[in-house]
Amino acid sequence: MRVLRSILSAAFFLMFGTGGLLFSFILLFPVTKVQARKILRVLFRFFVWAGAKTHLFMVDISPEDRCRLKSVAGSVVVSNHQTLIDAVILISLLGDSVCVTKEAVSRNPFMRVVAKKILVVNDGPIAVVRSAAHYLKEGINVVVFPEGTRTPADAPEHVFHRGSAHIAIQSSSPVELVSMDCNMNVLAKGQPWWDVGNRTVTYAVRCKGCIDATDFAKGEESPKKAAIRLNDMMQKGVFGE
Repeated sequence: MRVLRSILSAAFFLMFGTGGLLFSFILLFPVTKVQARKILRVLFRFFVWAGAKTHLFMVDISPEDRCRLKSVAGSVVVSNHQTLIDAVILISLLGDSVCVTKEAVSRNPFMRVVAKKILVVNDGPIAVVRSAAHYLKEGINVVVFPEGTRTPADAPEHVFHRGSAHIAIQSSSPVELVSMDCNMNVLAKGQPWWDVGNRTVTYAVRCKGCIDATDFAKGEESPKKAAIRLNDMMQKGVFGE
């Protein structure tokens, strides 16, 4: 069973890679950013649908949370980050959204065009806040994984960096808290992509509430202290501490 699932995983990532190259090719033509994001959501939703149909992986989410995420707009969507496809799953559940990504992605020749069209590249604290705020003001969600890198559920500690808090405060945007829990140790940092276990991988996605960042933006405390306080609330909200 494990060998068959490894073969299936290889087929999936080959499909995903082919789709990524095709998407990059499409973006070479005069496609608007709105159209590009819509195409990407369709591709991600197909990927998630196909994963469920083949029992490679599935998303466990209540109808209420699915409806909530689909209706979210102009929010900083914050989640923990366990596996390689967390962003794919989360964006497939949301409406119009972009995702903050590492600066190294923009240097990848295959991802350069994609990064320019549909990603918020973290190439510096000031630049990323300005770029994210621009999208948020247009009613577009900005997805952020404050841990900064894939972190297993059983890690000694989970540390959120304050970038997402600064984005929310500077743009006075609501923060939508989401937890994503994978029932198996797969697609983790440093783990082979073909090691997907011997049973269906389940991603439990849960909405953990919303924080109004305008309360922090209007406060008398310094921006740094406000960001620290908001960041602490976000971390406790996502992990249920």
